[in-house]
Amino acid sequence: MGIPMIAGPGSIATVMLVTSRNHGLHLMIVLGALAAVLATTLVSLLAAGPIMRVLGDKLEAMITRILGVLLAALAAQYVIDGVKASFG
Repeated sequence: MGIPMIAGPGSIATVMLVTSRNHGLHLMIVLGALAAVLATTLVSLLAAGPIMRVLGDKLEAMITRILGVLLAALAAQYVIDGVKASFG
């Protein structure tokens, strides 16, 4: 699930848009920020396994269910916002 969020169409489009609008020093700052985000993501993904082993199976299942409910709520809200924008 992490890969589509890291290198999905939204991420790629955002990087393309931001880099096309910046040149010179500003472009280096944008690329530095991108490198910092990728490094932070790498550390997070590498630490996820050991952290989940410490938390245990029950807590992992609970976290997964809570995040699933949040994801479903966000998806429903996006649909509602889309319908409102289309008809309202």
